[in-house]
Amino acid sequence: MQFREAIDTDAHDLLGLARAVASKGAGATLLVELPGDLAALGNDYLAQERRLDEAALELRKSWLAVAHRPADATLKSPQEGDTTRVAGGEMLRFGYERDLDVSLLEERGAAYMRPPAGWTGETVIYRSGQAALASLLQYSATTWCSRRALTVAHAGAYFETTALVAAWPQRTFRPVRPSASSADIVIAEPVWCDGRFGITTRLPRARHVVLIDTTMVGPAHDLGPLLSAGEDCSLVIAFSSGLKLDQAGLELANAGIVRILARQGSAGAGHTATRLRELRALMGGGLTVDELSALSAPWFLDRGYVDRYAAAIFANNRTLAEAIGTRSAVFGAHCHPSLALTDAVAPFCAIELRHPSPDRLRRLAEIVGRESERRGLLLTEGGSFGFRGHRFELIEPEIDAGRPFLRVALGWRGGHSCRGLVDLFAELSVHASFEAIDRAYGR
Repeated sequence: MQFREAIDTDAHDLLGLARAVASKGAGATLLVELPGDLAALGNDYLAQERRLDEAALELRKSWLAVAHRPADATLKSPQEGDTTRVAGGEMLRFGYERDLDVSLLEERGAAYMRPPAGWTGETVIYRSGQAALASLLQYSATTWCSRRALTVAHAGAYFETTALVAAWPQRTFRPVRPSASSADIVIAEPVWCDGRFGITTRLPRARHVVLIDTTMVGPAHDLGPLLSAGEDCSLVIAFSSGLKLDQAGLELANAGIVRILARQGSAGAGHTATRLRELRALMGGGLTVDELSALSAPWFLDRGYVDRYAAAIFANNRTLAEAIGTRSAVFGAHCHPSLALTDAVAPFCAIELRHPSPDRLRRLAEIVGRESERRGLLLTEGGSFGFRGHRFELIEPEIDAGRPFLRVALGWRGGHSCRGLVDLFAELSVHASFEAIDRAYGR
């Protein structure tokens, strides 16, 4: 019954998404075919999960086919007076695509972002999370850098954030340790992973701005404890990739979501948003018509939907972490932040070996893949996180760039494969050594 409920929940959700876009010409086939297809599969849960994954891709393809039409029919520099209707139904008029007004999405930000008491808010949308951070650094440099370099403290581990800051000359940005007492700019990742998970609980005081990367923790993460780092400044900006947790696992288009928080009585979030939109156009960081049309899907920036979707992913990965635990003789004790702080969240588990070696980790990945197939569990080998189904990937960073680990990213769907993967890792974790696992699950 538990597995049947998970199938029904996934089907109900997909059909809801399909109904939401049916009037735009997408998803109608799914509404007609999916219920009968699942019923015909009886209690074959693996086959049903495969059909649900196929249905998600069918919905994505159907929506994108509709979403691409406006861009196909529109020049990058339209004639005066030309208008374009995106898939969501809204009308656009623009001169150059790189200066595209995406207010039809940014207006959704009022419901997506709820500023805490004493703060005002604005939302700015970019074509990726990295484009958003690059623009935020450009904004910081042009706003505050004068006779001396701005100090930047990065409390986190995302390698591309480190690389973006390092790409600037040190006469503009000078990195300092996150343990410093203060910095001009503080970049914070509430939860981070360099092979082991870490949790940011303390930040330097920021003199100008705090930039908080919420990609891993979702928009519902309580920013309150980190706002104290901005006590000396009036500006806090949360940014994230809008591809991971915000699109129902369908990856319609890359997006970067910037949520600006400004203290009431300061220059205001509106002033910062205006400048960021100017920089977005100058730096080519804005959405194209194609991307805007794809992201006009009703569930993008629907805060209620995103919160429910992310919460299920966080819960599934927390359950996996609890099954592995902190006392395994085989696995490390830091595979998920909830093992250190109960209410901490993350969209995957980073599984280390107590006694690691490249060969052992590769062997572990081989065993997990083969055992999943033998047990009839749907587990895809691939990167990233936030999907409807489940993925795993062996991460082998460059030397000194982090620890190697097996990333297991349980997705939104509960039920048969989710439970089976939890049980598999629970079995593996109780062995006395990796060699014992190798013998028990030999070729």
